[in-house]
Amino acid sequence: MRRAALVVTCALLAACAGIGTPKTPEEIVAQRAQARLDLLLAGNFEKSMNYTTPAYRAGRGITNYTRRHAGTGSWNKAEVSSVTCESDRCEVAIEVTYQTFGAGFENTRSREERWIKVDGSWYVYLK
Repeated sequence: MRRAALVVTCALLAACAGIGTPKTPEEIVAQRAQARLDLLLAGNFEKSMNYTTPAYRAGRGITNYTRRHAGTGSWNKAEVSSVTCESDRCEVAIEVTYQTFGAGFENTRSREERWIKVDGSWYVYLK
């Protein structure tokens, strides 16, 4: 009985402490941006589209979104390198490593994304 009480108490304390829960907008956006990149790397465009703004999803279809990200098939790695936020807007710097066509070597490029807060959640802003 004591053991069960101890386990429950530890679990409650961990939950209250918020272990692993991002707190700042920068942490939240970095986590969401990396999750989106991981989905793009896996070729899962439908799930990655869920990270776009509700307005983008309402106005664009999956075919348009997939075409926009057709080059992700050559990506070997994509990582969030920094996030800077002001109010409800964040600038996200990303490093993408990809295989060059014909040259036979890898190249790494920086990309920038803008993320905005809509109805309490963060989304990548695409035009």
